[in-house]
Amino acid sequence: MKIILLLITVAFSSLAVGSCTNDEGEQEVEFLDPTEEQNMANTP
Repeated sequence: MKIILLLITVAFSSLAVGSCTNDEGEQEVEFLDPTEEQNMANTP
């Protein structure tokens, strides 16, 4: 019974991770540092 629950948990978690895709088509991840975020927040 524990093995079945473990397999179900693994299946749902793999579906959740697999559904987190970038729909914009960009392949690279953009990392922002705090100064860039502050500058973006201050621009109208």
